[in-house]
Amino acid sequence: MAAGAALAPLALAGCGGTQQGDGTSSATDTSATSGAATNDLSGQHLTFVGDDAFAPYRYIEMQSDGTQKVVGLDIAIADEMASRLSFTYDFEPQEFAATLASVQASDTSFTMAMSSNAEREQTYDFTRGYYQPLVGVLTLGGDPITSIDGLAGKSIACTTGTVQNKFVTAVLPDADVHTYDGGDQCLQEVLAGRIDAYVCDGAEGQSMRDANDGLVLGLLDRNETKDYVGVYRVMATKGAAFVAAFDQCIGEMLEDGTIDQFIGTYVGPDFEWGGDFSASGSTTEGVGSSSAN
Repeated sequence: MAAGAALAPLALAGCGGTQQGDGTSSATDTSATSGAATNDLSGQHLTFVGDDAFAPYRYIEMQSDGTQKVVGLDIAIADEMASRLSFTYDFEPQEFAATLASVQASDTSFTMAMSSNAEREQTYDFTRGYYQPLVGVLTLGGDPITSIDGLAGKSIACTTGTVQNKFVTAVLPDADVHTYDGGDQCLQEVLAGRIDAYVCDGAEGQSMRDANDGLVLGLLDRNETKDYVGVYRVMATKGAAFVAAFDQCIGEMLEDGTIDQFIGTYVGPDFEWGGDFSASGSTTEGVGSSSAN
């Protein structure tokens, strides 16, 4: 299924993980506990809000029985946290533009694949990072764009409000930038030849390139983007009580290799942490008492 295709909204109920159509959980059946945080969320029900056309983090996969299932890196991590921390959750699909407001308005909602910055930290709390992204540039044919200079003079698409959007407008203030509510819209503009380049999450771009003939993906060096695009974290409204337990659980999943296993499956081995978690950072200041190392 092509990433970014128009798909009907699909909400999946969680019960120790995301509940699938056959009534079984997609979370790994693990007997491991999450230390002191294990009982913090026992029996609680949360809502995961996010775009379901954001491969490889969240996307709809057609099953052999004809049903649809939301899968991806973020779903695998959320399922594993639900299993370890004994909470349940629903997945509520929304365009990125609506996600921030939805999370801000609820102290039982969260989203993932979010970078923290000073502006966002005024309104939201974040866990430590679980994934190190790269910024990608999708074009239709030609040589891959692998530097900021390569974007000069081109029309550029970005998803509204993303760190990639803010990165482009900061480093290329005079660029011809067009913003859209979702990555699927940006993709279609490039495929139709109306936009030269879609500046996106690198792994998202990788999935879109693999699903659409003629697309070329370039990856920008982290040295060019590090001041604007940080590690991906779980994000919730300021003061949400579950963030500290999430943070501790993510730390344990980094250390025991679970997150690298999921990254290898859904993104690729080149994106794994490989035992060096120094870039994962720490939680937002004031979140519980579980700060990162």
